[in-house]
Amino acid sequence: MTHCQHDESPLADRDRVILEVPPEEEGFWISNRNLERLGRVASRSERGEQVNVLIRGPKGCGKTTLARTFAARWRRPFYEVHCGSFVDAEQWFGKDRLNRGETWYRKARFIHAVETPFCVVLLDEINRAHPEVLNAILGLLDWRRSLWSDDLTSEVRVAPGVVFFATLNEGEEFYGVNPLDAAVRDRFPRTVRLDYPPKREEAAILRNHGLASPLAEKLTEFAHTLRLSSRPIPISTRQLLVAAEEICEGASLRDAVETSVIFGTDDVALEKAALQALQWVEDEPYAARTDEC
Repeated sequence: MTHCQHDESPLADRDRVILEVPPEEEGFWISNRNLERLGRVASRSERGEQVNVLIRGPKGCGKTTLARTFAARWRRPFYEVHCGSFVDAEQWFGKDRLNRGETWYRKARFIHAVETPFCVVLLDEINRAHPEVLNAILGLLDWRRSLWSDDLTSEVRVAPGVVFFATLNEGEEFYGVNPLDAAVRDRFPRTVRLDYPPKREEAAILRNHGLASPLAEKLTEFAHTLRLSSRPIPISTRQLLVAAEEICEGASLRDAVETSVIFGTDDVALEKAALQALQWVEDEPYAARTDEC
């Protein structure tokens, strides 16, 4: 007959996760204003105050990277939760497992993270989780900073200095997202709004990834033309980086943009607008790779 034990066992101690400080991503751009906002978040956190931050912005602008960068710059342990992968509330707390004929209950990494002082906990794409799943952790996100877990048979308390970040994807182009419940949104009273980098900064990012300056400028001009059109099209920095990689592997500018942007959409209007914007910046549509790549 098997029996159930909890995390007090030596086996559970051996399985504890050590959360590390992430490396800072080279070339990631943050506006001075947002850097100041993050500095204020760090100051309040260091004083032990409750800080939750919602990060909003278009696709591929660095929402997830911003939270990781905060942890790297302020030397904080970091844990990221992919909210879209949660199908039931119990996943926040742990799960049973079988080892040598015995059933053990393993505490989830999320719980280890919230119990780690000064940890940065990222709830990535928070509106991909079902509202009932999010309801299970509301007590950790509000003034109580604690909740009782029947699964753990103990109270979970958020450690001093823990900062919760949450990213949000909004818009009709995102499938599988839910409207963010008012109670959840109210628990994130601070919001950082991200946008794509200015042309100069975005071109510098592409150059740092090996792209020649003229082509980096053409790609950023192409993206900004579409973003500022009468029907804005959110060409992400991530897509431009893929285009830069394609060019550095020998693709023409047109081939690179088709691979990273045009062929990935079934929106005829977007495809037409992208081709038109490409013609405006394309001098040599079949130019081979440059010596800098």
